[in-house]
Amino acid sequence: MVRAAGWHLAMSSEEYASDCDSATETEGSGDEAEVVQPSSETVTRAPPSSKENDKFKPARNTRGRRLRVAAKERSRVWAHYTRYDEPIMGIVDGKEQQIGIEKRAQCKYCPTTLKCDSRANGTSSLAKHTETVCKGYPGKVDLETQHTMNADVLDPNGNVVVRKWSEDACLDAACVMIVLDELPFSSIERPGFKHFCRVAVPNWIPPCRKVVVKNFLHMYDTKKEELRKELRSHSVCLTTDTWTSCQNINYMVITAHFIDGGWNMHKRVLNFCVIPNHSGNSIGKILETCMMEWNLDKVLTISVDNASANKVAIEYLIEKMSGWPRQPIFGGKYMHVRCLAHILNLIVKSGLHIMNKSVASIRNVVRYVRSSGQRLEEFKACVEKDKIPCKKICVLDVPTRWNSTYMMLDTALQLKKAFNRMADEEDGRYRSYFDEDEELNDEGEEAESQVVVATQQQKKRVGPPVVSDWEKASVLVKYLKVYLDTTVDVSAQLKPTTHKAFVDIAIVKAELDEMFNKPLSSDASETDKVLHGMANKMRAKFRKYFGSVDDINQLFFIALVLDPRYKLKNVEHVCYTMLNMSSDAIRRKSDEVKQLLLELCDLYATTEGEKAESSQSSAAKRKRSVGEGSSNTPTPSVQPEGVLGKRAAMLKAWNKQLEAEAVIVGGEVDRYLLDPIENPKDMEKWSILDWWRCNGSKYPNLQAVARDVLAIQVSTVASESSFSTGKRVIDPHRSSLTPRTVEALICLQNWLKSDAIMRLQYIPSIEEMGWFEDVEKEQAEEERIRLEKLQLAIQEEELATQQSRKAAKVSKPSKSSDASKTSKPSKASKLSKSSKFGKRNK
Repeated sequence: MVRAAGWHLAMSSEEYASDCDSATETEGSGDEAEVVQPSSETVTRAPPSSKENDKFKPARNTRGRRLRVAAKERSRVWAHYTRYDEPIMGIVDGKEQQIGIEKRAQCKYCPTTLKCDSRANGTSSLAKHTETVCKGYPGKVDLETQHTMNADVLDPNGNVVVRKWSEDACLDAACVMIVLDELPFSSIERPGFKHFCRVAVPNWIPPCRKVVVKNFLHMYDTKKEELRKELRSHSVCLTTDTWTSCQNINYMVITAHFIDGGWNMHKRVLNFCVIPNHSGNSIGKILETCMMEWNLDKVLTISVDNASANKVAIEYLIEKMSGWPRQPIFGGKYMHVRCLAHILNLIVKSGLHIMNKSVASIRNVVRYVRSSGQRLEEFKACVEKDKIPCKKICVLDVPTRWNSTYMMLDTALQLKKAFNRMADEEDGRYRSYFDEDEELNDEGEEAESQVVVATQQQKKRVGPPVVSDWEKASVLVKYLKVYLDTTVDVSAQLKPTTHKAFVDIAIVKAELDEMFNKPLSSDASETDKVLHGMANKMRAKFRKYFGSVDDINQLFFIALVLDPRYKLKNVEHVCYTMLNMSSDAIRRKSDEVKQLLLELCDLYATTEGEKAESSQSSAAKRKRSVGEGSSNTPTPSVQPEGVLGKRAAMLKAWNKQLEAEAVIVGGEVDRYLLDPIENPKDMEKWSILDWWRCNGSKYPNLQAVARDVLAIQVSTVASESSFSTGKRVIDPHRSSLTPRTVEALICLQNWLKSDAIMRLQYIPSIEEMGWFEDVEKEQAEEERIRLEKLQLAIQEEELATQQSRKAAKVSKPSKSSDASKTSKPSKASKLSKSSKFGKRNK
């Protein structure tokens, strides 16, 4: 600290000497004076005498210059650091020697050292390290031990939860915010976010994005390891697809689906990695690498689209897995699952080509309305004038996606009157628009859907739509509704769809056959002819993928049988009513499905290490010991020792009769098939997972089969949805992200949004089982009362009918009988008359 002139006047000689002796070699921070080491030549003058008014001059060296005294450290940070000089080594004349000194400070709570030169560095970096970075700073413990009341989080009893505040929790929350909201990492450094933190969390100083990225990658690695451990105990079903980003980089996504112990379905994105090309071997190698990285040796199926490369990839993967310690089920025979949504897309697009002209005319009139804000307002005015109840606004489709074309036509048909009014009231702009040349690769069309040739002649726009175009569109929308519902049905990601797949395929085939077999008369309309040709093309495309029931993945039949509302009888019913199969073919297919279910049940009983119950392929081939109460087969009694005579002969004859009349019930499979079929009141709210969760304990091996089979995905929508996230993450403004960061962002977002995995298998309690039994009894009693009331009502109706018939017969001679009744005297009158006559006679 620099002393002002005359500072020595208020000091005694002893104070002066002690002050000089306490001078150190350290420097202050900021504007503190430089400390100079006193030399051996320093001369200290004696204090003046009283004659000189107790004044003395400051100490001087031999050159007569004033000695600079070491100043005291004024910054509070020095209480937490130890200063030292670190030598700077260098090469001088070929030898390593000290060429300078660097002033550094050692933190007293951690091994960190920082530069502390007063002129070059200052103390701000030291203070920041102590307040935000240092983990051992005791002052931070006081801050983190403070608890806050969170009224938004309540415990099961409804009490407010008290949470502990920490900087690490704030940093993790910032990373979660960036991942979930798809924000750039630089948002942590933006002024708006810093202002928010100063107001909301004044104790937390937002770090730089470098710290956030490191913490984010650490969070991703931690979550990945946790998920890897969870998946070891589950059999998974994979879906995969490929995509090209705006960076012109090919990405491949792999998604796992499984059902946990609580019978909740889960979806987890495992990989979003770069793929060099779309060849089958490349896809197969990445699938193999992913399975080895995640330790996935229990993979039941892989759902892919219908590209030929995917078939090669599945074959490559099955060949590699055949050498693994745990081989795929049935040698991977049912591992390949074709995407039903993709097949439906190809079927519908093959038929839409016939109606291209009508669809294009409606698409152009919609494009005219959407081409400017003024035209859109004029169209809304036409809607109001015609008092159309539809609140929708006409939408433009994507020609490569038939479902968007369906939505465009459906909305346009509801607004048909407004389009016609707009054509009547508009000036020449409406007509002149259709006289212009068609714009190639217009909005809504993808670039790869067309090949633009420079010499191609421009064509006039198709339209405006006429009456026949609207009629064709109306019939087309009604016809495509079935395909739209089926596509939505098979595209679900977090609920089972496998048990509906076979029925959906049968419904599509029945619709195509009905439309194709519809007779066409000589005077048939143009719309009927177009629809017939459309059905012919779609039917041919359908037969390419599902020519027979053997072309369908056989696990779809197993899933339908595992639905307690349908079971094996529904397979036979659908084959007969919708597929028009013969009785022999239906019987043969039913036996194949049951045999496959038996083999799966035995396989799961063996692999799970459980005691296999008796399962039947034939009475002569297979007989197994069953658990207690697991079979309805009569068991011959063992003849006790010491039983002789007539009793022994009776027991022996009884055992022979039991063996002769025994009907073998093959354990779980036959018990399940023979149990009553479920008939829930509300089919929409009924859940197949909930049913197996509550009733699976009756069929332990079938329950294991159902848990894996119901997790199969019949479409690749789960993987394609990840590309929607990828398009937002890798936009033109964030194209500098590395592939590893992109994979971490997409995977971690999916993991954070997903529900927790239940490890323990759900076992219903006695109270819950009793509750379900009471409900079943109550339902049975209600059904009995309903039937009794119905029978009583029928009897009363029959009795009323009989009485009305009798009354009708009696009403014919009513007049004559009434007359006779009035003329005939009553018995009382006879008695009175006889009494009168008797008195007279007397």
